[in-house]
Amino acid sequence: MEFSFLQPKHNNFINITFRDHVIRMVELKSLNPLTVKRTKERFLPPNIVRDGKIVDENIFRLIFEECVEEWGLKRKHVRFVVPDQFVVTRKLSIPSNVMDDEIIGHLYLELGSTIHLPFEDPVFDVHVLQRSEKTDLVLFASPEEMVTQVSSIFEENKMKPTVADVSSLCLYRLYYEFGQRNEHDHLLIIHFDISCITLSIFMKHVPVFVRTIAIPADIKIWEVSETNTRMEWAGDIIQFNVFLEDFIKEVERIMNFFRYSLNQGTDEVKRVLLYGDHPNFPLVLAKLRERITVPVDTYEQDVYTQDQEVVDPKFYFPLGLALKEV
Repeated sequence: MEFSFLQPKHNNFINITFRDHVIRMVELKSLNPLTVKRTKERFLPPNIVRDGKIVDENIFRLIFEECVEEWGLKRKHVRFVVPDQFVVTRKLSIPSNVMDDEIIGHLYLELGSTIHLPFEDPVFDVHVLQRSEKTDLVLFASPEEMVTQVSSIFEENKMKPTVADVSSLCLYRLYYEFGQRNEHDHLLIIHFDISCITLSIFMKHVPVFVRTIAIPADIKIWEVSETNTRMEWAGDIIQFNVFLEDFIKEVERIMNFFRYSLNQGTDEVKRVLLYGDHPNFPLVLAKLRERITVPVDTYEQDVYTQDQEVVDPKFYFPLGLALKEV
């Protein structure tokens, strides 16, 4: 499925994701077989990006300019991901006589009346689910200011922002590529990293429920290793365990909400995919598998570089972005 705030124009892409703590880049060698040409990352100092928002734009621009020079990114076409905290997903119904090329215009007209968003001046994309007496669709929306800010940083560095995506679609796309997806299982994807946790439920390849959970500041504590290659936990593990218990209860609540409130008991989540680069990821995985009654998966397949080296799974997020069709 497609999700593009900006229209694709070119096949030679680099794929960039940034979170509060890191910028990562993946460039593919080939799609078939799936082979990575190179990966790069740059850890960010605290409070340059906070809760998905670039709060110290001057420092971020200087850091990113260094990345562009070191990684040779000028004149590249770019796929990028809109931070989860700034993406809203809605399942809507509109009149069936609204044609495909009229849907976006119709949604703009409905802003403030039948459609309410937590920000002004949105950019939209939609995926039509089905047409009958009404047209059912999933709406993706993000503040235009956010998309423009990120795009302008690329453009200032002589790069060409071309495709925008969301994290849940990136992670689902790779899961599907690996052949782990069962067509009959409704899938909950949990993206668990330092900055936030995003939960997305997929039905028939479409995210019909998305929620982002903030991680409290008092446990959002980490530091980069001396080799500058990984993050290390620097907080109170007791506090983290308390948070984790509350988080798992929320996962169970969301699964029950999906089953009983959204589907009247007829459909339920049958499988969970856990992904993220949080230093306590093994603990999160173990606790989920202990408490959740459905299978909890991680990515099971290795991906190789052109030099036959195994790609670190922390790059699977931008790798899923690289699989986006254009």
